[in-house]
Amino acid sequence: MIERRALQRIEINQAAVLHFDRISGVYCCVVKDVSDQGAKFQCPFYVFSSDLDLSVDGFKTSKRCHVVWRHGTTCGVRFVN
Repeated sequence: MIERRALQRIEINQAAVLHFDRISGVYCCVVKDVSDQGAKFQCPFYVFSSDLDLSVDGFKTSKRCHVVWRHGTTCGVRFVN
């Protein structure tokens, strides 16, 4: 298979949490890989939202994300400035 992504991603397989707009609480996921511009994560549910906050440190810091693709319970997001 030909790699089409312009940026190399780093595999991290790290636990993380998500927060969705207008939905209370945080939800667990696993960040599979990450680059400077985005990430791929997997969670135990289908992500319906297009915009979310992603944190790997319990929301000490977070990244605003926009979902660019979904495949089952796996999503690819780009980081929004």
